[in-house]
Amino acid sequence: MSAPIPKIKTGLDAPPPTLLMTVLIVGHAIKHFSNALFFVILPEIGRTFSLSNTAIGTLSTARNLATSVSNLPAGFVADRYNRHWAAILSIAMLVIGTFQYIMGSVDSYWPLLIAAAIAGGAIAFWHPPAIAALSQRFPQRRGFVISLHGTGGSVGEAMGPLIVGSLLSLMTWHTVLKISLLPPLGVSIMVWALIRSMRGQTRGNLSMGAYLGSLRPLLRRRALVIVLLVTGFFNMAQSAISTFLPVYIRLDLEYSAIEMAAFLSAAQVAGIVSQPLLGLLSDRFGRRAVLVPSLLCLSAGILIVGVVPRGWPLAVTITAMGAFQFPLMALFLASAMDIVGEEVQATIVSLVFGIGTIFGSISPALAGFLADNFGLPIVFFYAAAVASFASALLFFGGGGWSDRRG
Repeated sequence: MSAPIPKIKTGLDAPPPTLLMTVLIVGHAIKHFSNALFFVILPEIGRTFSLSNTAIGTLSTARNLATSVSNLPAGFVADRYNRHWAAILSIAMLVIGTFQYIMGSVDSYWPLLIAAAIAGGAIAFWHPPAIAALSQRFPQRRGFVISLHGTGGSVGEAMGPLIVGSLLSLMTWHTVLKISLLPPLGVSIMVWALIRSMRGQTRGNLSMGAYLGSLRPLLRRRALVIVLLVTGFFNMAQSAISTFLPVYIRLDLEYSAIEMAAFLSAAQVAGIVSQPLLGLLSDRFGRRAVLVPSLLCLSAGILIVGVVPRGWPLAVTITAMGAFQFPLMALFLASAMDIVGEEVQATIVSLVFGIGTIFGSISPALAGFLADNFGLPIVFFYAAAVASFASALLFFGGGGWSDRRG
């Protein structure tokens, strides 16, 4: 066994906490704006290339798989180069924007899939340094601050559909993707200009062997394994809904692009309100006490979306579902960080996202296959069943979890 790597003692240098939190929340909003853009444009891509639901799901799966594969390297890079977190964040955003531009410049399915996968891989490099920095700077308010960071993502997911839906009424989806280079480019410059002095308490001078070795004792903790499995099943449900809810609204229910965008935006607005509230409740009452009923509420909302009639009943149901669809990831992250303590914070972020996206990456293709054979509404029954299973696993399998609060 290799000797333990000493923890660096410099802590987080400047910038001030408020500036750090503000920049990371804004950057997270733009990252998720790009994420929302992809899903809003998916139905248009499907229509342009006459794709089956399986092909649409495969496009989303390729993107998720690239994110999955990138998560562990992203955690290693963040822990190994903890004095360069700002550079990692800046480069990641630049790659996202560049390959979105390339997606808009190609005119066939396979090059578009490759560009989408590379952009998805770059997305993985945001969370480890950003969330580790917030976790280390605000250890007593970890659940709340990570939820605020997640709220920035919800703002991006809420604004993205409205902006992209409006642009699609004025220009082609190719052009929308090309101009989507600009927001990530702006964030890249902002991060470097304002918080490039950011430093971490994670371990430096870390070899890949030592990094992988550090994962083994973590994975022997039963409570952490439960959190990772539940996160994985949650991601399976979420990725199926993220991929096929826009397709269902746009192609099956035949709403316009801007109407579809309004539905998706309403769901994210609900998440903006609920996310910090759920974070505060989890800090006070424990993570599991909030996560179990939240997963059940998510399951019920997903199930109802598949059967509710058009109009205001659909809008109300999607909005209610959104209060639980996006915010829960912040609580899974806080739960994992509670269990492992202050060490390898970037590593644990990448591990949570990595396991989540591995599970979630297979889900869109599977959901597309089910939709092609049984109709699109079956996707909602499938996703609801998976979310219910995640809630049951956490409730019955988490008995050994000490449920420390941030």
